[in-house]
Amino acid sequence: MADWKEKIVLGNGEELRRVGSKSTGFMGETDVDTYDVVDGQGATVGSVIVEDHTAVRGFKRTISVVQRDAAGALIFSESWTA
Repeated sequence: MADWKEKIVLGNGEELRRVGSKSTGFMGETDVDTYDVVDGQGATVGSVIVEDHTAVRGFKRTISVVQRDAAGALIFSESWTA
């Protein structure tokens, strides 16, 4: 399985900057990581949200990635089981 960072769309000189993380769900079964996409000058040009959910029953793991530009338009969205 490819790493989620290989699936998103980054332009020349753009990189990810992690801005936060949290756990959600009644047992903290979902980890949510938030990233800004920044250009070479450090300006934010988009965002990426990664959710890594482990099912309480069966321990099935689902990863969801959503990437948006600065205006909020969807660039990439995909979910898969790990």
